Amino acid sequence: MHRFMVAPEQIQDKRITLTGEDHKHLSQVLRLGPGDIIGVFDGSGMEYEARLIKVDKAEALAEILSSRLSDTEPRLRVTLLQGIPKGEKMDWIVQKAVELGVYQVIPVITQHTVVKLDQKERQKKAERWNRIAREAAKQCKRAFVPQVLTPVSLDEMLKLRDNYDAAVLLYENEQKKCLKELMICYTINKIGDIALFVGPEGGFSSLEVDKCFQNGFAVAGLGKRILRSETAAISGLSIIMYEMGEMQ
Repeated sequence: MHRFMVAPEQIQDKRITLTGEDHKHLSQVLRLGPGDIIGVFDGSGMEYEARLIKVDKAEALAEILSSRLSDTEPRLRVTLLQGIPKGEKMDWIVQKAVELGVYQVIPVITQHTVVKLDQKERQKKAERWNRIAREAAKQCKRAFVPQVLTPVSLDEMLKLRDNYDAAVLLYENEQKKCLKELMICYTINKIGDIALFVGPEGGFSSLEVDKCFQNGFAVAGLGKRILRSETAAISGLSIIMYEMGEMQ
């Protein structure tokens, strides 16, 4: 069954209206027509099975046959705080993070962030990353689309610390405490929201680590080998999801 994402306002009176790129893909590429059954999700967690009843040049209209709250979403809400890496690495991180079940992604500008973004460029990047998040959610059959926020500074990010039950900074120089050990405590206490902070190329400065620690971040490592930023992000998310029982 082909799946499409719509905004909640496109669902009215047990009818779903599809426009724009979805309508174009449905009618011109897939060549679907009245009577065909499609899957639809609204990005907030609801899924629908619907039958097309009209497909014209401007839009497609479908009637809802059934609806349900998706069971693909993890109980744990993980926010990835990602130091922005160079090139298109952030695209890849967003895509894979969504596949792993991330709740939200917040790009962070740190001391070692090479990419320089003014306010307009930050907004443009966020729009691109949100498009990638939507496509990834569609592909992996999630009914909730994680939001990618506009990039923020480290100080702005630290103001969000109280939004999470726990917060972890991955630091390549941390040899005593590994992320897996840290998650044992969080599993016992059954936390609901956790933030994972991963640095860009070059990692974090010692001053940034100290500042995060003073603001309630636990500091953990991922073993003896130094991982690339994108590898650390996906490894960290995978460990958290596995240890918290979200990959069963």
